[in-house]
Amino acid sequence: MSTWLVALVLLPIALVLIAGIVLLLARPLITPALAALERARLQRCLARTARGDAHLHEHEIEAALREFEAAFCLMIVRADTRLAEQIPRHHTGLLSRLLSVADDLPPQRVRLLALAKVDRLLDRRSEMQRAYLQLRNRPLRDARRLQLERELRRNARDLRTAVRELVADLQLITSRRVAVQ
Repeated sequence: MSTWLVALVLLPIALVLIAGIVLLLARPLITPALAALERARLQRCLARTARGDAHLHEHEIEAALREFEAAFCLMIVRADTRLAEQIPRHHTGLLSRLLSVADDLPPQRVRLLALAKVDRLLDRRSEMQRAYLQLRNRPLRDARRLQLERELRRNARDLRTAVRELVADLQLITSRRVAVQ
């Protein structure tokens, strides 16, 4: 009888210890897996950019603009700090491609305003991402970390809208140019 009582007391303690050890071992294993997933997402965005470049070389402006719109990488980087440096460079390349498309079109102020708005939102996103990565060693439910995640999600939503507006402006101008020719 006493053996059963000891077993019933020790069993939950052993289960809690095993769960704690698994959690301690899993965290270092999850980080590389998460970093690999983040790198894969960036690679997909880079592939879309390459497809957009191919469309641009074939003078298929509409298809290129769609690919460039989809190529913006608006994820929250949680594991790989190098990605936090690569993504702004990727976005700068996308903006330069969109600017080159705009330069080939008749002059319009609307697209330059949309381009400036996207650039401003991307700069803000880069600052928030750096701040978020500085807080990554804090607990998952840290108030500042949660606030930055919300702001990054809101920024991604605003950026998608601004990029959509920019691409729509460029498509409108492109269709006008085609209609005039």
